[in-house]
Amino acid sequence: MTTEGPPCRGRRPRAAAASARPSRRALLTGAAAGFGAIGLGAAIASALAEAGRPDPVRSVTAAYTRSGVREALDGESARDLPAGSRVMPNLADPGPARRQQEFLDQCEPWLGTLPAHRRELGVAALLDLWVLSDELPAAVAGWVGAWRYIWPRDAAFVSVALARVGMQEMAWRHLRHLQAVQAVDGSFAARVDPGTGMAPDDRESQFDSLGLVLWAISEVTADSGTAAAPFVLGELDDLLRRTSRRLFDLTAHGRSLPPVGPDYWEVGESQVTLGLAGPTLVGMNSLAVLTKADGQLWSRLGGGAETVRRAVEDYRDTFARTFGANGMQRYPTSGGSDSSIAYLPAAGLVPDATEGIYALESDILAGVWDRLEQPAGGIKPGHGWIIDRSSWTPSTSLMGLGFARLGRREKAESILDWLSRHRTGAGSLPEKISDDGTPASVAPLSWTAANVIITLDELYGHRGGADS
Repeated sequence: MTTEGPPCRGRRPRAAAASARPSRRALLTGAAAGFGAIGLGAAIASALAEAGRPDPVRSVTAAYTRSGVREALDGESARDLPAGSRVMPNLADPGPARRQQEFLDQCEPWLGTLPAHRRELGVAALLDLWVLSDELPAAVAGWVGAWRYIWPRDAAFVSVALARVGMQEMAWRHLRHLQAVQAVDGSFAARVDPGTGMAPDDRESQFDSLGLVLWAISEVTADSGTAAAPFVLGELDDLLRRTSRRLFDLTAHGRSLPPVGPDYWEVGESQVTLGLAGPTLVGMNSLAVLTKADGQLWSRLGGGAETVRRAVEDYRDTFARTFGANGMQRYPTSGGSDSSIAYLPAAGLVPDATEGIYALESDILAGVWDRLEQPAGGIKPGHGWIIDRSSWTPSTSLMGLGFARLGRREKAESILDWLSRHRTGAGSLPEKISDDGTPASVAPLSWTAANVIITLDELYGHRGGADS
């Protein structure tokens, strides 16, 4: 029994008869608890044993292997791949090698801000992003079949990472593609095919995309303002109008939490999760930032700055009296620790840096890390992810970014050290690490690579200031 890349790549569970064997995903998230100890039986015990075993390594990297062909490689097939490259040698088509070098050359000024001991990790993360986005409208999550789609959430982080390293044009291309595939009601499909822009299945729309895309627009706009060829925010007016309208409509202009639905765990839920509520707070704050940056924004979109201000204040209060008042758990009053708490500091919602928004203290994030830490040294997605003993790199790297933005430099550095040590033999960042420290699932993963780049920039780049 398999899953399509849990936690952030699995299919949402379908309704099933009580006698059916529970899915590995349900077991990993604790959703099988309703079966009861008496009714487990041999089939469920077998499924539990399967859930406890680490996934095999589906790929150690992705690379161009022949003209016009990019493939996910296992350890054996990656043996001939040169170090620091995602292009096999001696290709008849020189295009991939040329584009790879041009990409690295454009990133060189940013790489020059990194100390020597971080350059290899920086190059590896950049190459992972390049091979997952080269000649595509936006980066795909990974290159193995079930991951080879564009998730708006992941693309938001990738666009921020690209802007941080000086690739503003490429970052805006990602955002313009999200505008092109967004539905007229403002929703995003959970994932879309990079070739057709269409959803490959019937997964539910994921509300977290709204806030994270708004955050990405705010971040990329700020970075593009200093670029040699700045981009005009008005190019994204349709995206901003549809996204903000849906955000306001489905939170009653900030007076209620977002609707129940799947977050990045991509499982069915009966309560709204922190993985949706947190990015919504991030999106509200980003709208306020964008409104300050562009005084004509709301005259173009319809509405007014005062509408935004009230909605932001109301949602801040809504979030504070629910998640904030009850320990920042996965659900408003229960569920235990959840790594999605890191969305807040990762997006800059930190004390002394955010006006009127619920900001996260570093001690709270440190406590969540301690409760979620796994045998290999990273973390699992949340307390409810009860059986799998693997460390998941999207959650681990997001926490690293959160620590960096909170000023917990030593902790952020230690997470970068851990991620660097646990790359695959081909140098890529995998989706997860098994309990014995072995890379598992797929590599590379664009969300993890983006988190690493933004964290490096916070510590050393134009945001953090170069030091060694």
